[in-house]
Amino acid sequence: MNKDKNYLTQVAILFILTIGILFGLSAFKSKDINLTIKEIDILSSLRNQPLEEEEFFEEEPVVVVTQTNDSVPFQRNLNVPRKAGDITLIEDYTMTQSGLQNLENAIKNSANMQRPVRIAMLGDSFIEADILTQDIRQLLQDIYGGNGVGYVPMHSDFPGFRRSVSHVCSGWKTHNVASDAQFKYTSLTLQLHRPEGSAYTRFTGVKKLRHLNSWEVSKIGFIASTNSVITIKTDSALHTYNVSPDEKAQFIVVPEPTHSLEVRCGDSNVAFWGAWLDGKRGIAVDNFAMRSYSGTSLTSIPVERMKQLNEGIPYDLIMLQYGLNRMVKSVTDYSDYSKKLVDIVAHLRKAFPNTDIMIVGISDRSQNVNGTQQTMKAVYGLRKAQREAAIEAQCHFWDCCEAMKTLGGMPAFVEKKWANKDYTHISHAGGKHLAEEFVKALKYALGIKTVANE
Repeated sequence: MNKDKNYLTQVAILFILTIGILFGLSAFKSKDINLTIKEIDILSSLRNQPLEEEEFFEEEPVVVVTQTNDSVPFQRNLNVPRKAGDITLIEDYTMTQSGLQNLENAIKNSANMQRPVRIAMLGDSFIEADILTQDIRQLLQDIYGGNGVGYVPMHSDFPGFRRSVSHVCSGWKTHNVASDAQFKYTSLTLQLHRPEGSAYTRFTGVKKLRHLNSWEVSKIGFIASTNSVITIKTDSALHTYNVSPDEKAQFIVVPEPTHSLEVRCGDSNVAFWGAWLDGKRGIAVDNFAMRSYSGTSLTSIPVERMKQLNEGIPYDLIMLQYGLNRMVKSVTDYSDYSKKLVDIVAHLRKAFPNTDIMIVGISDRSQNVNGTQQTMKAVYGLRKAQREAAIEAQCHFWDCCEAMKTLGGMPAFVEKKWANKDYTHISHAGGKHLAEEFVKALKYALGIKTVANE
């Protein structure tokens, strides 16, 4: 036997094989077979571990000192309550922390405003097809009165998905704020529609939800670059409008009760925002949803366009429901997105200075961890960033994830068929229950003030 034989080569090969096997086990996921195993990560001690849920909450009182215009320091106590019993509260991070003043004032003066109190929710596929907003609208119209579905675009790729209005359309070319240079023509609608040939849209009321079978006032918003003709048919009449070119937005108002409305135009030089189908008073809730959108390009919408919308259709509360399309499973730091949200709020305030603004926190979203569905750590990171944005932007915040957890969280939503099996998107049924949680919070913020239905 050769005592001088060198075993270093064999040891090195064995070491490399061992490391290769361990890395292979690290990449092996339990979902690949029907067994539940503990996933292996030999580098776990070297990785930045995601923060646990409780680490995302500041438990100590927080005071922010802000310089006002007259250079007198003003202290804001940011240790605001987040729960009251089972109610997930609307957190008030405004300068005066005196509540939803603009919305509350509009409700108080609704009898004299000659228009409905109006709320807009801008969001992504989580609220697509009027999910969540349709039930918020119904519950608020139960309390404050009003009728009609509010805003509806001229075209929808999936018109049958929406239950709050019957929507038949043909002949439209759609442009949106995320993908098209024509964003300069749009506003909170996020999209606009141009006729290709002879285009038409017919809206019809429904009985699936309360207050939606008919409405009292129809408004059509558009921008015309040439002389054009728009025809509008209601239950009782056919109206023809000769419109003149104008760089500013124009609105056709049809103040007559109707169960259906049909809009026709054959001129591609007219860009339509959509239709607003409302009551004369009460409350209106508009759904501005766009699939796969994160909201970051909202700052590209010209302030003047948004001002034109607010002149024709004033808003008292704007809610921003975004985040799903910025969330990455392995990421917990969203400080860059938080800064963009602050910019978005500041941009909106230039056009809507007398409007309350609320950031709606990310919804619950879960993943399979060792055989059980658990909230993604990315959810907690993104929610933290959204709350910090509300603090910096001095606006309101509602914790949608916490409200869902009050109802059992995403796993319970899926089990009850309140959410899809992607453990991300809620269903119409889930929207109904989540809407009840939001309206409870809104009533609490308004001091549970109500007025009789008209």
